[in-house]
Amino acid sequence: MLTSVQSLVCLRFRPAALAVATMLWVSACHSLDQRPTSLPVAMAGSWRQDPAASDDFDSKLSAVIATERHRLQPRHGAPVARGNSGNVTAAEIDPLTMPQEEPDKERTRLADDLRPATVLRIAFSGDNVEITRDAEPMRSFVPGQSVSRIDSSGAASVTSGWNSRAFEIHARYTSHAARSWRLELDGAADTLRVSFEANDPQFGTMKMQTLYRRVTEYSP
Repeated sequence: MLTSVQSLVCLRFRPAALAVATMLWVSACHSLDQRPTSLPVAMAGSWRQDPAASDDFDSKLSAVIATERHRLQPRHGAPVARGNSGNVTAAEIDPLTMPQEEPDKERTRLADDLRPATVLRIAFSGDNVEITRDAEPMRSFVPGQSVSRIDSSGAASVTSGWNSRAFEIHARYTSHAARSWRLELDGAADTLRVSFEANDPQFGTMKMQTLYRRVTEYSP
């Protein structure tokens, strides 16, 4: 990752947090390279998820939903006197209190945002890494560059690059959410492991490990 990108991703701290940020620099914002440390990286091809060897997404999603629903609970539940008409809660008279999203709609929304792809297709065009998730449009990543993009999570600044022989993608959203993906090939087993982490003001943190096995022909 270039120095200018580091400044965008890592140096947006308030002055009071600067000392702590400096201590956390190495662990929080390592540099990404434009090329892997050694070639070839036989990552190109089609990869299908192995659910039995991956984290249980539905279990992870349930934990995320529980966290989000807890956050949306009214913060002021204590009874408030209202003359002779009885008691009501603060939430009932708070004009900013919003009704909770229907559970099915909430689960669908978060699943669409966070669910790992069933099939990944990876190709190289020069130094660019081209990744296609299921039937979505192909995304091209230029290692070492930062670009602005809009996806299902919103508008984000996206950086990508190589960390040794693993390819990493980092997205920072205008909503203050963050997503990261690490794609790492196990050449001996011919498997691809994708490590995903989401940090979001709405639901906290979610981490997923997904294992993919190479397929010779892609079929939806």
